[in-house]
Amino acid sequence: MSNTENLESQDATRDKERTRRALIDAAAQLFAEEGAGVSLAVISTRAGVSKGALTHHFPNRRDLEMAMLEDVAQRFWDEVHAHVDLSENRPGKLMRAYVRTLTTQNEVVKQIFSPMSLMQVLGNKQPTSELLERDAAMWREAFAADGLDTQTTLTVRFAAEGLAGSVGSCYVTADELAVARRRLLELTEG
Repeated sequence: MSNTENLESQDATRDKERTRRALIDAAAQLFAEEGAGVSLAVISTRAGVSKGALTHHFPNRRDLEMAMLEDVAQRFWDEVHAHVDLSENRPGKLMRAYVRTLTTQNEVVKQIFSPMSLMQVLGNKQPTSELLERDAAMWREAFAADGLDTQTTLTVRFAAEGLAGSVGSCYVTADELAVARRRLLELTEG
């Protein structure tokens, strides 16, 4: 393959990835704004592509929904791992990153834990349960390897998730969030 052909192939791959990304982003935004019933035509228009391009990437609605859920799950996984403090060489490193991620004003967390989050909108539909079960199993496995006892892990995890759902509401002030975050981090120290 010549250099020109190789560059053209790379450009086509990047265009395909950009189109796929635009479709996932547009669908997620529209689902949050209008609910899961938004039409594929509206999604393709928001993404700036034809409906044919949408169906080329996602032959049916379920494939698009699965791609959105996989994207959300991966972005959350990546966000938590970005908050891991590599200098913390003791049990609970991942759990502390989880707490830090969920108790900050973080756009990824806001998108996932808001009342209209994609996980909640789509997660209630049966076809997506396999993906959600895989994601839950992945988190369970990661936390089991983190070195904390199961009771602490469950308590801290679910408390942090509850806080994440309340951030930005009248139910938790900035001071309350700081106090809860500090206490949850203390709990991970054993």
